[in-house]
Formats: sequence, C-alpha cells, structure tokens
Amino acid sequence: MWGIVGGNLEKLETAWQGAEREIREEIGEVDILKIMPLEKFVARDNDFSFHTYLCIIKKEFIPDLNPEHDGYAWVAYKKWPRPLHYGLKNTLQKKHNLSKIETVFHLGELLNK
Repeated sequence: MWGIVGGNLEKLETAWQGAEREIREEIGEVDILKIMPLEKFVARDNDFSFHTYLCIIKKEFIPDLNPEHDGYAWVAYKKWPRPLHYGLKNTLQKKHNLSKIETVFHLGELLNK
C-alpha cells in the first residue's frame, strides 16, 4: 500500500516540527525549499487528527528509507501509484487539495524551462 511520511507528534511538538522530524526519521535529510499546508483532518469525535503538507524540493533524490518503508516512487501529477493508503486516497480526491498540488506542479514546470 502506498502512503506518505507521517507519524504521531511528540510532547510540545507543533505539526510542522513533527513533519520535519518524521521526514528525517523516515527518508533522511531533505532540502525543502517551501512547504504548503495541504489539509488538516479531524475525526468526528475529535480524538484523532492529522496535518498533510506539500513539500517543494529542487530535484528528485534517492531517499534513505527507514524500515517503515519498502520502496518509493516519484510520480507525475495524477499518476498516483496503487493501491493508495485510504487516508492519502481521500486527500487526493478532494478538489481543493488537487488544485493546490496542480498549481505547484505547473509552477515547477515553468521554473524548469
């Protein structure tokens, strides 16, 4: 099942600090140029929530995967691998999230010309 980097927050950690830590722990050091909040999901009972960020990098790299991951893939916009983790699939089906992602992909293409 395909998913993204993620995990629980540690005490007194902000959502972004947790994302940075999880990135380092799961795929190694990454030179992130810009970060965009994509969405915040909160369960109906308010007992569970997660934040999803879109990280913009200069170029593709080979991640240093920890044991939580079996592989990785760089994919084109809307060419998601399958099967997707349920939460990620839900995120990628929302029009406002796709609009943000599409904007970033198109800007990247323009900057690389």
